[in-house]
Amino acid sequence: MPSRPDARPELRVLSIVEALTVTGPVKPLLMFGELMRTRPTVSHRLVHGLMTTRRPGPASGATDPLRIAALAAGLEFLPIPERRPYDARVLGEMRRQIERFQPDIVETHDCKSHFLFYVLRRLHRGLRALKWIAFNHGYTRTSLMVSLYQQLDRLTLPRADHVVTVCKPFATRLAGRGVDARKLSVIANALAARAAPAPESIAAARVRLGVEPRDCLILCVGRISREKGQGELIEALRRMPPAIDNRELRLVLVGDGPEAPRLRARAAGLGSRVIFAGFWPDPWAVFHAADVFVLPSHSEGSPLVVFEAMAAGLPIIATRVGGIPEILADHATALLVPPGEPLALAAAVSALLSDPAQRSTLARAALAALDDFTPEKYARRLLEIYGRVRGDSLRDLQL
Repeated sequence: MPSRPDARPELRVLSIVEALTVTGPVKPLLMFGELMRTRPTVSHRLVHGLMTTRRPGPASGATDPLRIAALAAGLEFLPIPERRPYDARVLGEMRRQIERFQPDIVETHDCKSHFLFYVLRRLHRGLRALKWIAFNHGYTRTSLMVSLYQQLDRLTLPRADHVVTVCKPFATRLAGRGVDARKLSVIANALAARAAPAPESIAAARVRLGVEPRDCLILCVGRISREKGQGELIEALRRMPPAIDNRELRLVLVGDGPEAPRLRARAAGLGSRVIFAGFWPDPWAVFHAADVFVLPSHSEGSPLVVFEAMAAGLPIIATRVGGIPEILADHATALLVPPGEPLALAAAVSALLSDPAQRSTLARAALAALDDFTPEKYARRLLEIYGRVRGDSLRDLQL
């Protein structure tokens, strides 16, 4: 018997992002697309596209990790050929793809995407009828070019129909940059439930890290850059004893970035106490192999690594910056310390590692707090914003 046609109204959303793989800003939109694809009782049928620029290279076509993830989540993948920096032909191809896709809403997820769509709307009057939602995920100083694009946000974001950011401090900053507060919304990130890895996967992760079964692991996951504060964490380790309860302390830094060479030199005197694990596409098993998770950032929005640590049942120590206090409560679901203070960080880590009861209490409370950051709640909030921007109601998300 043939299946009945889907009579639900369509909602066509085009997300534009600059990414080579599944980065932090990409994960929530893939999560949203997957949820809308797999829930048959949702009031609207989402037709979701992901547009990104692509230069010729080895990771293209069927081997492109972002394309693979987008298709798996039910999104249409729209690569825009970019032959070189400042390739003006990108604009023409973007316009053709947008007109072919016919979105109701265009989302931009980074400074370059904001600027390209802003220019397109200036050049082509017909594109101004499309509703534009710009997502601000925070700022990192990775290169001069990125810094220049970030400055262009002062021009582009006030022109969007709506701006979504991930925490209240970022919203305050954007309002100071000229974004109308009435067009600003805050949505924290969310995390889908995930099964714990098998014991053999956890054991394999420890073997790959080169640690002994009894070693006590302090885990930090994230891009290795100045604003992430891994340097202070290394200095904190220097102020801590080499062992606690006869367990050797090891600091595991998962990730890579521009500060990695400098931090390796800084940690040279600590020998094997600091492990630079490099980039792991999926460090889920490492979360379960660790004893405590530490995020020493100078600036954060709504960090997904915190949600992963919460889901893994890890006790957490984090700095009191950005949106972290909106996720974690000091001495209730985590220990929060001031940024840039290795002594305070060392004291918190030492105290927590010396107190198994507190570790257990904090981990259980943090896991329970994840109920406030589910994909369903994220989706409802985002659909409310879609409805507000379109001037209709998309609030009746039935899950």
